[in-house]
Amino acid sequence: MNRLFRLMFVGALLLCASVMIGCKSESSEDSQTVTVDGPPPESIEGSHHDHPEHGPNGGELIELGKEAFHLEMLHDANVVTLNVLDSSATQPIKVEAKQLTVNLKHDGEVRSFTLNAAENSASSFSGNDPQLVEWVGLGAEGAVTIQIQGKSYSGKITHDHDHSGHDHEQHDH
Repeated sequence: MNRLFRLMFVGALLLCASVMIGCKSESSEDSQTVTVDGPPPESIEGSHHDHPEHGPNGGELIELGKEAFHLEMLHDANVVTLNVLDSSATQPIKVEAKQLTVNLKHDGEVRSFTLNAAENSASSFSGNDPQLVEWVGLGAEGAVTIQIQGKSYSGKITHDHDHSGHDHEQHDH
């Protein structure tokens, strides 16, 4: 009986150990699995907003690919500019795209706009369509699509309606 008890005890320990090893390997696999279009591993572990609230030029941030990249949206009375930023939303990055598409909805109307790469820039796109400039100024919402490193990324355009600590006179936003 004593021998049977020991065998059962050892078997139970082995079973527990294999379950624990299986769970540990499963969770470590999950934590190390990062898709190509996802953010670097260090930004997965942090909070959703490990980046500044606004871009380096004071513009609103648009998340691309689960924070793999960001766009900084700036606008003034004549032009809308989108700058491509890294995953930390602090540094501009060069992309091969020559244009990006902005789809906006305002007062029930939907329209697509194409912004072209700024001259001599591989990280900034601008458009001066009067309706685009007006709609962005009025806080129209929508989406933007851009090709980066051969992949298509989309991001939501939402206007920061909470302007606390945010002065439109301070920058070209």
